[in-house]
Amino acid sequence: MRKILFIVAFIFLFTNFAECQEISALSLEECLTLALTNHPSLRKTKAATQDLIAQLESLRANNRVKVNLSGSAGARGNFQYWDNNTDSGNLSLSATKILYDTGQNKLLKEIRQESILASTETEKYQQITVAANAKKAYYDLVLKILNRDVEREKVSSLEEQLRNAQGFYDVGEKALIDVTKAKSDLAAARVSLMRAENDILVSQENLRVAMGTDIEGVFNISLSSELLLPEILDNTNELIDIALQDRPDYKKLLHDVKGGELSIKSAARSNSATITTSAGATWSKSEGNNPTREYTVNLNLNVPIVDGGTTKAAIESARAKLDSTLADVDSAKQQIIQSVRTSVLNLKSAINTVKSSEEAVKYSEENLTLARGRYEVGVGDSLEVSNAVSSLASARYTYYQALYNAQAARVDLDSALGHLPGEIEGKI
Repeated sequence: MRKILFIVAFIFLFTNFAECQEISALSLEECLTLALTNHPSLRKTKAATQDLIAQLESLRANNRVKVNLSGSAGARGNFQYWDNNTDSGNLSLSATKILYDTGQNKLLKEIRQESILASTETEKYQQITVAANAKKAYYDLVLKILNRDVEREKVSSLEEQLRNAQGFYDVGEKALIDVTKAKSDLAAARVSLMRAENDILVSQENLRVAMGTDIEGVFNISLSSELLLPEILDNTNELIDIALQDRPDYKKLLHDVKGGELSIKSAARSNSATITTSAGATWSKSEGNNPTREYTVNLNLNVPIVDGGTTKAAIESARAKLDSTLADVDSAKQQIIQSVRTSVLNLKSAINTVKSSEEAVKYSEENLTLARGRYEVGVGDSLEVSNAVSSLASARYTYYQALYNAQAARVDLDSALGHLPGEIEGKI
């Protein structure tokens, strides 16, 4: 019954809203897709990954053959004997290749590969953050629209009360104070309605920013079946295991650990022996002389003997960075466990609050019906009706806020697990 009432309320809400705003409606899935396609923060993290990929390609190029071609041409003589000037030219081709570097370049490439994997996980985590913010902003707009409808209904009820009070006063059955009270309550309700209308516009701007788009003007959102009450999840220990397997920010740190271990090895070999080979060919010709053609082939060995402690310092620095990263891993694990447990508790609490607040709405509706009946038969007063109208509006506010809190708690749980919202999971 609760789900049916909630669906009917949303259909009525969005039907009225669409009549006022003749614009295309965005579903929750469309809002999430826009956010994951356009948000600037995602472009930034993607660019960081591309930069690391380019750096890896640069490292790969270090071990490839490098070829260089150079040449020159010139003339030589003096101004007094111009005819005796001589022309000359030369052309040289050289190639170099690193044959052995104790695996240093290989280690650097492995480190860069771990950095790329870590950056990719950062991209995924940023996607989760962007999607979570967009989904919450979407639900916040839903909440503001529902609150606006509560104010509309409140205004409608107080208008009816004013008509009744005016009618009873006209026939002498009620005092003028009842009419004055009804007018005062109606004026206050209309002010609240204007404030609720403005809250919708503000919430739309927040959703626009969360999506990272520049949609012009007011836009509408459409009904989604996912706006219903989420289910309670009790398997906290299983969820913690899932989070530790799936959280991109945690996996990113594990890649950082591997990179740190490789960095220690790389630092230990930073001043090791290297062997390079080079070959070259030169052609030169000067006027009056025969051309000369020469070639060279070299094998170069470089063995550092004393580096003044540079290697030792590099190793200590790499170890310190690894220790820091390992501390980050432990801290992240604790944070993940806490966030999962907290999200599960908040979700349970929010769902229970929805059920309780739904009962409060039911009783407030019955109380308003009784107050109106008592007033119409002359045994109640205007204050009783006014209080009943306000109580019903407050109960509905609480109910809709509880629904929003439940959805927000589910968004937080998805984020704690390292998952995109279900509406978009597996679609990007």
